[in-house]
Amino acid sequence: MKSIILAGGFATRLRPLTLTRPKPLLPILDRPLLDWIINDVIKAGVKEIIISVRYLSDVVKNFCSNASYAADIAFAEEVRPLGDAGPLKLINELYGLDSTFTVIYGDIFSNIDLGSVIDFHRKNDGIATIVVTEVEDPSKYGVAAVDDDGRVLEFVEKPPRELAPSNLVNAGVYVFEPEVLKYVPDTPAKLAKEVLPKLVKEGVIYAYRHKGIWHDIGVPAEYLKANFTALNYFYPNGYVSNTSSVDEVEIVHPSFISSNVKLGRESVIGPYAFIGRNSIIGNAVRIKSSVLFNNVIIDEGSVIKESLIGERVVIGKWVRIESHSVIGDEVVIKDEVLVPRGTVILPFKEVESSIEGEGRVIL
Repeated sequence: MKSIILAGGFATRLRPLTLTRPKPLLPILDRPLLDWIINDVIKAGVKEIIISVRYLSDVVKNFCSNASYAADIAFAEEVRPLGDAGPLKLINELYGLDSTFTVIYGDIFSNIDLGSVIDFHRKNDGIATIVVTEVEDPSKYGVAAVDDDGRVLEFVEKPPRELAPSNLVNAGVYVFEPEVLKYVPDTPAKLAKEVLPKLVKEGVIYAYRHKGIWHDIGVPAEYLKANFTALNYFYPNGYVSNTSSVDEVEIVHPSFISSNVKLGRESVIGPYAFIGRNSIIGNAVRIKSSVLFNNVIIDEGSVIKESLIGERVVIGKWVRIESHSVIGDEVVIKDEVLVPRGTVILPFKEVESSIEGEGRVIL
């Protein structure tokens, strides 16, 4: 069996973090999302993985070449955007899809048991299985209506909330038989629009219901939530690396302190603070409900809440970063700067004075 991981998207809604890295390499608990996905695939017994890449493809390839996995990993590079259906035809041409295969979106964090999904698929007489999960507001996703036997009766892409046939949404994991390729156009195409409706019409697609962890990390707020969920699930009492210096610091758990971090005295960290590797946090700093990537430096007296801070960001003294802000890689913020709620700062920018007004994008 082969598993396909779709990792070629531009991830525009997660900029500026994805201006310098592809979305599948965003960290969840100090590990790239792609690493979580690959290990889940291997756990299901799959030994051949093909990653569809385009945007920052070399970064994905370098990551995989420097990692060690108990599977063969190959790549299919899109010359032009192919949607999430087009890569199936490309991969079939390059590597052959002549037996049951799985397709997994590279921007989903979950604890879906892929082995159980494959077993479910084999027990039915369909040629396709889609994993679905319940959400409160299905209007942002593809929505499935499913009968008692698991057969998908209807599939609607992003319907108005009041018109959604259910609250079961596409979880971004499929099991397909090779026959599905007959339904994939030769031009760039979307599974939800061009392929799934045809499978539903012919009654050959079933739905596996997932009731555990599931996050689409497509926007900053959901990416933050994915980290919070992962922390609650894997480290409900928090985690502090034994290589980090945390003396005279108040850590409110659950929080996650990675390796070689230095926390200044009288700082208050957490709850739900994620401090990346080799970061240096000064005295009397307050951080909560935020993710700091690796090698971040923060001087004394600064406050960060409900925000995302990219790699190698340098933050001066007495800086205040308000909620829902996203700071790109290698930004420098000078002393006593106020970053208002919802501010986005692109990478490699030097901010010398306070920003006026909420929700601004600083180029």
